[in-house]
Amino acid sequence: MLVVSKERYLPVTVNTLVLSANETYFYIHRDVYDQAVILSDRYESLHELAELVGGTGRNDDTVQWFYEQAPKPIHILAPFLSLIDGEIEQDLEICCGVLHVITSLIHARHFVQKPQEVRKSVSFSLTIKEEYEMAWDRFFATALPYEQRNMLYGAPVTVRMSSSPIMEPVVGNFKENVQELSNINHVQASVPIDSTTLLEGFSQIREEAAQESESSLFASTAAERKATKNLLG
Repeated sequence: MLVVSKERYLPVTVNTLVLSANETYFYIHRDVYDQAVILSDRYESLHELAELVGGTGRNDDTVQWFYEQAPKPIHILAPFLSLIDGEIEQDLEICCGVLHVITSLIHARHFVQKPQEVRKSVSFSLTIKEEYEMAWDRFFATALPYEQRNMLYGAPVTVRMSSSPIMEPVVGNFKENVQELSNINHVQASVPIDSTTLLEGFSQIREEAAQESESSLFASTAAERKATKNLLG
């Protein structure tokens, strides 16, 4: 996935990274990003990678332009624009849209390792420019405008200062939370302990040992509750 926009969004798609350059935001899937990082580290020059990718050569100017305009490491994907059997405009949206489709169909890092005969047989028609629009629409429909990010994490909490003591209500709530937590621990401790039978190399716990362990858990929980009550009292 490779999406570009002038507006900043907060993606909710898993493994999506956000890069920015020249007041433009690029949204790229982590797998494609990792491929680009490896390619940029392995091939220092654009010409070296372009020789391996091959292509028609019709978009050499656009390849050079995208290599200079796109942020690192996305810029290293520029030679794959040469796989288009037709001219591509020097437009970030179109170039990223084309690369969005190409990287979803081929593995960029593995492609350059294929035999030359295989690489020469790969090409894409100009209709690829129309295929990315639906995928981008789905991305923008699920992404959240950055200025509305508080809706995802919840509204900020406003703390009002007061001259009256505020510790007592907090402590009271804390006591209730501790009591509730103790009750939960009590319920969890009463569950029979026989899950070790699922682990290879472990024998089943004897019933007597399980009861002894259960009793010790109750005692520990009661002691913790007493200590917490004395601490809060």
